[in-house]
Amino acid sequence: MSEGMSKELKAAIRHRISCLDKPTLNSFAGTGRSQKRESGAIHIITREIIGKALVSFAFHWNFGNFEPAGETDVYLTVLTAIFDIDDEDARRWTDRAEWDAARDEAVREIVQALERKFVIRKRRIVTYGAHPGPEKFGSPGGAHNLMSKFEDEI
Repeated sequence: MSEGMSKELKAAIRHRISCLDKPTLNSFAGTGRSQKRESGAIHIITREIIGKALVSFAFHWNFGNFEPAGETDVYLTVLTAIFDIDDEDARRWTDRAEWDAARDEAVREIVQALERKFVIRKRRIVTYGAHPGPEKFGSPGGAHNLMSKFEDEI
């Protein structure tokens, strides 16, 4: 993966992690009500990353014919990388003095896990007309006649 692509991927993941709410962070770190790490928080963090940070990236297996990877495969890769963060590093996620360093380490580990398994590329958004033009139906047209999809979904 190119240096620029890796930076975009890291930035997207870092942004999603920094948007996590305090209860999720406390549950992950084991500093919440129960004072122990909760596995549900790992799934919440993974869903946030997969559903919002990685949606604009395409993942293909790093072997054979470079077949597209399923969402479950990417999910499990991110989940495993987050699960592998030890208790001490997880607690650093809630420490204001160490939050940035802990986040950067986690992002680096997640990206390395993804790069080991997948070829990653940016997905382009393609905009196209959804309906025939105004000459056919007499409608004014405009932005409401446009649709967008990622180019690999068309």
